[in-house]
Amino acid sequence: MVDDKCVVCKGTGTIELLGSQCPFCNGTGESNKLAKSYLDSHICQCVFLDRKRCPLCGKRCHHDTPNKPKILLSSE
Repeated sequence: MVDDKCVVCKGTGTIELLGSQCPFCNGTGESNKLAKSYLDSHICQCVFLDRKRCPLCGKRCHHDTPNKPKILLSSE
């Protein structure tokens, strides 16, 4: 069974972090290859919140000080 929700906005059509329409699905919440490709190799976005978890994928991150560089998160 194929998931028919956009993996970035999780089918809501909006990006909560930005408070705006999801640019990957154009607000429809439908699954697409662009969103999946982005999430597979995105730069961790934890700098916008607590520097412990990425708000897009929910994975733990190494950011615990402002001086540490951003890293790419794998889909593993």
